[in-house]
Amino acid sequence: MAEREERIESHYQSLARAIDFTKAADAKAAPVVILHVALIGALAFRAAPLFDKLSQSPWELCEVALVALMALYILTALGAIGVAGWVFLPKTPRDRKSLIYFEDIAVMDWETFKSESKGLSSKTIEQQLLQQIFAVSKIASQKMRKVKCALILSGVAIVLWGGLLIWGIVVS
Repeated sequence: MAEREERIESHYQSLARAIDFTKAADAKAAPVVILHVALIGALAFRAAPLFDKLSQSPWELCEVALVALMALYILTALGAIGVAGWVFLPKTPRDRKSLIYFEDIAVMDWETFKSESKGLSSKTIEQQLLQQIFAVSKIASQKMRKVKCALILSGVAIVLWGGLLIWGIVVS
């Protein structure tokens, strides 16, 4: 019995680590969204000289390059925002029978939850913990991959944003 209790305690620690990784991914994704909203706002504030340049007709190579740079920046910035925002919408595998996962508990009525909780064996607790560790670990891994993608897109967007900012300073 003591061996199973030690394993269950170890499983709780594993679950806590997996939950911490999901929190870390959320914490890394939020600044990406905020950063790009701020950069888009700063660029919009400085964009008048760029739009004046684009209002001239006919466009030459310089204007075509400016439009391409703006389009690339907008695509990468929106991509970074979208991927970072997607971090907050994980897909949760559920069987609706867990007495550990809050969503499954929430769909139970009180009497069912109470009776099933009191009747849990340590073997069932261990099984449900393992299922929860597996599910949360998958979610954490997916979130971290999305954060990595959002950070890569952010790096590209920041370089493009800098190019637009310099172009706006040179033009004005």
